[in-house]
Amino acid sequence: MPIPVSALLGSPRRLMAAIVMFVALDLTVLLINLWIAEQVARDAVAINLAGRQRMLSQQTTKALLLATVPNANSDTARQEFSEAFGLFRRTLNAFAEGGSTLGGDGKPLLLEKVGDAGAPALEKARKLITPVEGIAFQAALPHTDASELAFAADYMVRHNREILDLMNTLTSALEQESVRRTRELRAIQAGAFVLALANFLIIVFGMLGKYRSVEADSRRWQEMARHDPLTGIANRKAFVEAAEGVLSRAHVDAQAGTLLMLDLDGFKPINDSFGHLAGDQILISLADSFESAARATDIVARIGGDEFVMLCPALHGDGDIELFCERIIASVVALPGSDFPGCRLGISIGVSCYPDKGYDLNHLLALADQAMYKAKAAGGNRWYTA
Repeated sequence: MPIPVSALLGSPRRLMAAIVMFVALDLTVLLINLWIAEQVARDAVAINLAGRQRMLSQQTTKALLLATVPNANSDTARQEFSEAFGLFRRTLNAFAEGGSTLGGDGKPLLLEKVGDAGAPALEKARKLITPVEGIAFQAALPHTDASELAFAADYMVRHNREILDLMNTLTSALEQESVRRTRELRAIQAGAFVLALANFLIIVFGMLGKYRSVEADSRRWQEMARHDPLTGIANRKAFVEAAEGVLSRAHVDAQAGTLLMLDLDGFKPINDSFGHLAGDQILISLADSFESAARATDIVARIGGDEFVMLCPALHGDGDIELFCERIIASVVALPGSDFPGCRLGISIGVSCYPDKGYDLNHLLALADQAMYKAKAAGGNRWYTA
């Protein structure tokens, strides 16, 4: 019979709680994966923008140099200087304070404030470009002072290497920060995964343990259902199953054997005089005696109140059957002893043999039962063969 899953974890509520925990941990791992992907994407954008800062600083210097040369393209160069420097300064401020700048597609991008590793480089770069901020604002206006543009160009050329180094430092800081955050998120992800795996293993091993326990209980109950609860020997159901198997094999192999039906004589007076507890003790002692007398291949069972049955494969021949029955009768007669004064216990035995009477169990039982009643009618403590 299949074992209910709810029995394996003790209760449906416990099973549901374990499943909910497992799903929650799996969702946590999934959300952390999404979080890592989002964070990596944002870090990649920030690193790219830091790299763009190096390009913008060079573009600013180049535009300034072109703007100082009087020609038809000077106005365009001033405009380029103003726009490139403005984007450079805006991105620096976004990194330093947290805020928006423009991405490569011209759309606004929100940047997080850079941590301690890159903050000094940002602060130094912001101070470094301060002398050029006013000139950059006016550069796009007509008739910008050429001397100011010359000053700005000279300034940017002299500090271009320093600005590039600062932007390189910023890029390295952003990369290191990205690696650190990713490691932390990976650690959290690994922890959640380990918890999910542990929860899963707890469910699996819990179910396996419970399954073994339930299976053992099932086997124990099956054994109890096949044994007489008082004497511990086989009951009618177990006897029928085992005897049919023995007779089936005996039929195939043409083997001989004997079935004995045993019914106590004088048992009721013991029950009436000394109580059912005393009677139960007699039955237990009888079962032990029958099993002691039986061979390893014999089947001994209690099928009623004081009725027993024995199937003895390979017991055949009048002489062997007589010796076996006399041994059983002697053990029963000696049983009450001095504990039950005035009471005499006996036994009537009915015998049916196969293959003489066939191999059908019910037929053999019926014949042995008839023979047993003949023995009882004759005064008991004897055996008759059908």
